[in-house]
Amino acid sequence: MPTTREEVYVIVRETVINSISRYIRNRQNVVPNFQILDLIIPTERKIRSVVGGMETSLGTTLWEPLAKAIAELNGFEVVNDNLLAPSNMPAILQNTVQMLIDGRNNRNPQYNALHCHDRIKEVCQNFLINPINDFVLPPRGFGVDIWLKKDDINYFFDTKTVQANVGSYAKCFSQVLNWYSYFYSRYPDQNSSARIVFPYNPYGQVDFWSRTIGRGWPLEANNEGWVQDDFWDFCSGLQNTYSIIYDAFIDISETGDLEDIIQEIFYGNQQD
Repeated sequence: MPTTREEVYVIVRETVINSISRYIRNRQNVVPNFQILDLIIPTERKIRSVVGGMETSLGTTLWEPLAKAIAELNGFEVVNDNLLAPSNMPAILQNTVQMLIDGRNNRNPQYNALHCHDRIKEVCQNFLINPINDFVLPPRGFGVDIWLKKDDINYFFDTKTVQANVGSYAKCFSQVLNWYSYFYSRYPDQNSSARIVFPYNPYGQVDFWSRTIGRGWPLEANNEGWVQDDFWDFCSGLQNTYSIIYDAFIDISETGDLEDIIQEIFYGNQQD
């Protein structure tokens, strides 16, 4: 049976409430480092600390579990393993990845997303005959947040802040290429597709890529980076899935389902 909008709405609502509640509970006994403004606006400082931490961790505390829940509802297999890297990256593969990065940085149109993917997979066919046996966790910042599988294709995603900094997209591009090198070095006869995900568009109806820093370069829009419904519709199999997420957030706010726990951590259950 196809996934319905009602099913997705229920999943979204439950996941948002559970994820935010869990985050707040884990923060209740955390004492932030002293800052001088604590002497003047201690409550506001505490609120800023909690909200800032939540904003920073949205990928792991909210978007990741939400995407997995929606995708699982739509028949995807959620792979909870880490995408491992060769303990010693073969020189031929390392040199290939660097060549592709340099080609993209030089704005050579040959080095588009498809070419980069296909070249890495081609090089990794060597490991069918001479397999790599030793794999380890990837370097910090190069792990996969969300690993889905369907119809014999492995999908890799990492959710990022929608307000990118200088250099962010270069790292994102490198991250995608390294994912391909990790995967195909271990599974050269399988298939994969990778994207960096921006879970919502802060610019409303204006095209995300036209407004974001450097238009996202060197990351290739659509083929290496997805925004809002590019990702959520893929997970759900529906259209305009982000509108369901948006409506669930609005409903949670209006019904006050998180009001008690927010009141407790921010104000210590003080009543007006």
